Amino acid sequence: MEMQKKFRVGTDIVKISRIEDSIKSDSFLHKVYSDREREYCRRAESYAGIFAAKEAYFKALGQGIKLPLSNVEVLHDINGKPYINGVENCDLSISHDGEYAVATVIIW
Repeated sequence: MEMQKKFRVGTDIVKISRIEDSIKSDSFLHKVYSDREREYCRRAESYAGIFAAKEAYFKALGQGIKLPLSNVEVLHDINGKPYINGVENCDLSISHDGEYAVATVIIW
């Protein structure tokens, strides 16, 4: 008898320099980031963290990446905590240090 899964977890890590190069392209920016995400991001590490969050979200769902990634919107509450807009029963953590940004998503 198979046990029903209660939690799903996805994690992703991104090299910040890869995103730093990619965000020079307006096409990339608009395919990956919503207007509000682009307004929020001031540095490459923020873009990389949001990118990692979107990848981690799709990993937690257990499905392939759905394009455009801008359809999944990562916002921040008044305290700066990130969340995936419109998705309930989901928690998101983003961190960056040195050359990398990492994100973990838990869905229940």
